Amino acid sequence: MPLEFRGVVDEMLQTPNRPSGATPPPIRLSQNEMPWTPSAPIVAAMTAAVETSHRYPDYHRAAARAAIAGALGVDQDRVAVDNGSGSLLHGLARLVCEPGVHGVYPVPSFEAYKAALGLAGADATAVSLAEDGAMDLAAMAAAIRPETRIVYLCNPNNPTGGLIPVEGLREFLRSVPENVIVVLDEAYREFVTDEPVEAALPLLDEFDNLVILRTLSKSHGLAGIRAGYAAASERIAEALRRTSVGFALNGIAEAALIAAFSPEGIAIAEERVATIVAERARMVRALDEAGVAVLPSQSNFLFLPGDAGALMARFAEQGVLARPFPNAGGARVTVGLPAENDAVLAALL
Repeated sequence: MPLEFRGVVDEMLQTPNRPSGATPPPIRLSQNEMPWTPSAPIVAAMTAAVETSHRYPDYHRAAARAAIAGALGVDQDRVAVDNGSGSLLHGLARLVCEPGVHGVYPVPSFEAYKAALGLAGADATAVSLAEDGAMDLAAMAAAIRPETRIVYLCNPNNPTGGLIPVEGLREFLRSVPENVIVVLDEAYREFVTDEPVEAALPLLDEFDNLVILRTLSKSHGLAGIRAGYAAASERIAEALRRTSVGFALNGIAEAALIAAFSPEGIAIAEERVATIVAERARMVRALDEAGVAVLPSQSNFLFLPGDAGALMARFAEQGVLARPFPNAGGARVTVGLPAENDAVLAALL
């Protein structure tokens, strides 16, 4: 198995098989999922879509793109939709990469960036984060070479939760050559409280080489459905649509996406996100008061610096399943329901 995929697969396989009744299931806080099942309007839309699943979905995903465009305030022609934002970030690498070209990505960060560049045949440079867990954009700009064609940014960064403010992104984009695509992965953007959720969207009108990726896996709790979207220039969005696998967004996922961006769907997601943000603040306060190291986070997870093995052992004692990052020097734990978060605090305090 290629090394770049092992982290993803290892995470999927962390939940151990247990004989029925032997021990309670772990508190699953390893994959940054939302703790609630999909909201009622989304479930209703998916249920209705099952009844017509003998028909192919819309090849052009027009209704889904229109729903996203309306929510973001952009033209529909600037939107591409696919089977998760991971499919889109791989698609962008395939568009511009081949042997002999170069890409840049942060580390530690989402493992798919390295995988996408490797599968596209590109050379790649990994750039370490700043001490606060956010990207070091000055170092990333310095890593760009004449043969660079794509740069991946993760903001807030996964697994550390650090955020670069929009002005920092704008300054970085001004330094990037126009022939280099900058992929801004905002998978956790809805959990940001330091600035408005939509703060980075105006950058699309300033920089034609910018692509913003988002997902419905997090704020809308649709990790198992696989739906993500890109907002970009019309040229890049059209290229993504033309090169996407036909019908990659299945009919049930399309129905879920449209319902998610309905007024009711958005309101429920905002309420749930607010609960996670409040719990995040409660956990950070408790950890700070106890002198437990934790990185500042603008996401739905916390990164605890320290010995990853020791942290995982402490979590396991409380029945908490977290995600170790030994190479990053710590462990990541998702913010869940209050009782789940109490178990996390009991493991750390």
